Amino acid sequence: MPVTIHTTTLLLATAGAGVFLLLFMRYRSRYLLIRSQEEILLRHSHEQDISLQQLRKQLSELKMVNLKSQVNPHFQFNCLNGIYTALMTGETALAQEYISRFALLLRKVLMLADKNFIPLQEEADMLELYLKLEQLRTNNGFDYTLLTDPQISASTLYVPCMLVQPFVENAIWHGLMHKASNRQLYIRWLQLAPNLYACEVTDNGIGRAQALQYHHDGLKSNNHHSRGMEICMERAALYRSMYHKQFNIEISDLPGTTQTVEGTRVYITFETDPAMASH
Repeated sequence: MPVTIHTTTLLLATAGAGVFLLLFMRYRSRYLLIRSQEEILLRHSHEQDISLQQLRKQLSELKMVNLKSQVNPHFQFNCLNGIYTALMTGETALAQEYISRFALLLRKVLMLADKNFIPLQEEADMLELYLKLEQLRTNNGFDYTLLTDPQISASTLYVPCMLVQPFVENAIWHGLMHKASNRQLYIRWLQLAPNLYACEVTDNGIGRAQALQYHHDGLKSNNHHSRGMEICMERAALYRSMYHKQFNIEISDLPGTTQTVEGTRVYITFETDPAMASH
């Protein structure tokens, strides 16, 4: 069969197509290999990111527990000091009541030591135990009102454990107890919107500026007072960082007549998440 131009062209085209197909298959094989390696690397990187995020969250949770634990010894010391004072002054019945209530409070504190969030009912019960102890210690030196918004389910709403107690303690000892009479403390839990809540602590004490003029001994020093506020602010900052939720603490004096101060108001607003129940 004679080789014609048409035949030669056909052979060259076939050879070219074969070479192209071979190169394409080789390129595709290499592309798929590289793509597979990239997917493995991306998956590995993603797994590392998840592990790193989990570690960071665990560290943040541990830090939050640690910050909370720094508050506990403070008021436990004050309770023990109250028992000691009652015993030294011969008030045996008062000391017995103090010990009984302190044991209940201490049991609750120990049970909840590793919890960052607890049901509001638990928080309110623990806070009321603390308030009754402080009333014993001050010979009923102040009155308090503890209210919860009726639309809040106190058994299912999880709140930061023991965040309010330091503010209540400061209201009693830095505001109310420097006032001669009619010492009033109000604590209210409010629902502002779905998943948005507030706790308001209000006293009719002497106000922050005048409280700074007083000097206290031991754990009631101004340095401890400042550190207690710093701990609360650090916990709020961790809350925002860990859960990406709103958590704000505002402290202000309540204005009275003729440029006077008639107390202090602490207003804590925070968002909640069902996942907090597991922490």
